[in-house]
Amino acid sequence: MLHGPGGTPIKDLESAALQLVTEKCDPESSVVMFSGGKDSLVALDIASKAGVEHAVFIDSDLEFSISRDYVRKMKKFYDIEFVQPVNDFFEFCERISPPSKRLKWCCKVMKLALMMDYGIKNQKFTFLTGLRSDESRRRSKYTEIVSDPFLFSNPRYTFKQVNPVLLWSEREIWQYIHENELPFNPLYKLGSPRVGCWCCPLASRQEWDLARDLEPEKMKKLKKLIRDFSLKLPARYRHKYVKNGWKSFAFKYHKNPVMKMSIPNKTYTLVARDFYLDKVEDLLFILSSKFQRRSGSLSFDLDVDLQKQQIRMLLEKSLNCVGCGVCLVLCPVGALYLDPKIKVDSSKCVGCFACCKRVDSKLKMGCVARNYRMSRNTIEF
Repeated sequence: MLHGPGGTPIKDLESAALQLVTEKCDPESSVVMFSGGKDSLVALDIASKAGVEHAVFIDSDLEFSISRDYVRKMKKFYDIEFVQPVNDFFEFCERISPPSKRLKWCCKVMKLALMMDYGIKNQKFTFLTGLRSDESRRRSKYTEIVSDPFLFSNPRYTFKQVNPVLLWSEREIWQYIHENELPFNPLYKLGSPRVGCWCCPLASRQEWDLARDLEPEKMKKLKKLIRDFSLKLPARYRHKYVKNGWKSFAFKYHKNPVMKMSIPNKTYTLVARDFYLDKVEDLLFILSSKFQRRSGSLSFDLDVDLQKQQIRMLLEKSLNCVGCGVCLVLCPVGALYLDPKIKVDSSKCVGCFACCKRVDSKLKMGCVARNYRMSRNTIEF
């Protein structure tokens, strides 16, 4: 019988994973997040044995073409649904910035918010993953049942993430695959140590060589985007950024004050160009049912118990909106929508203020643009 490095038989590891999925996952409300990689393949096979048969593959331009073809072939063996992002990666690179190790907005915009939206619409609130703890320092802190803070940010729905192979080693993953004769992604045979986005800033040199060979047109497009973005940076840094500096790029964002807010006699007054006042008026119903609009100013009485900082941050969401839709999944009643930028449906809003809360230290109020754009429109007190 095959054993793992710690002497645990693979069958025992499989039994423990099966037990976890059986006890913690309702087949009707659970779905496997299948990436096409070896770890999620094992998680998918174990979940299928436990009765969780439905899986989702996010079919975007970020996946290697060879991976997408592989997943299509795997539909012969498993119930895998292809879900396509509504957002275009390259378009949002221009609106925000190319993602980097320190500005990793892409997962939220292209994947996580999409899965939350899918879960809400299809009543799937448990996501099974192939996440393993020895993949990174951050993942080593995970437990078998865990969640990104973003998944807990909608007060109406309780999402959880189950990681049945969390404590498995890479060798144990491959042992399970070979012992069960599972067809695996051909990217591994080409030398790739992992399966992920072809343009990931965390990719190794070997993975970048594969991307250059397998996705030449997309690589040309990415290189042009990086060169174009470098022109927004100080001249002394442009060459370093283009060469490889973009992978670790971060910046001290530039504040662009476009509005002033004052509170004379407990009435809030906003002074700005009408262009910006039009934007904040789209979200004002959340704060007040009484407001007066004039050319160059907008006054309102606050109906809710919120701090100035919360009010400012909420209104700045509308001033910086790039239409990514990430914050929409935080609303428990679906009152937020895009047309084409963020707005609120007053007939649905129940005043729960989920849109005014901090999601985590890196995503205040769920606003990707307000947290990741290099230049951000702000309101001065």
